[in-house]
Amino acid sequence: MSIQRENERIQINLDLSPELYETISNLAERINGDNAEVLLKALALLEVALEAKQKGKHIWIADENQNLETEITDIKDLSKIIANKGKKPLVLSIGNLKSQEDAELERKLREIKFQQELRKDWIVFLVRDVVFFSAAIFFIFAVSGYSLFMQIYR
Repeated sequence: MSIQRENERIQINLDLSPELYETISNLAERINGDNAEVLLKALALLEVALEAKQKGKHIWIADENQNLETEITDIKDLSKIIANKGKKPLVLSIGNLKSQEDAELERKLREIKFQQELRKDWIVFLVRDVVFFSAAIFFIFAVSGYSLFMQIYR
């Protein structure tokens, strides 16, 4: 590896295996970027993971429904999981240790809150649109009937 300084930047030449170079190139295609961008993103992810670990936080991979699937206990695990993730979407969740049961309870709580909002909306609909509308129609008929009754008996 050789290092050269040019205008506050450092140029690095790396010797990579053909497999690693192919992996980097494939990732560059997938993100519509270049090899340098892949390496920068990989370094940023590694930095976030290390900082989280130093703060006592844990890194999880969650599915598309935010259900926790796998805890990453070692940075080496991250590269294995990413390599074997297949077609599944990858969502990293960095936070305090949370069990699968806690995540399931949170999901159920969100679902219950949604159902409560839906019930509240139905109650507002019934009161506002059904009761008030019916009362308004009844009042109009009552006033019209009274007015007609007064016109007939004059």
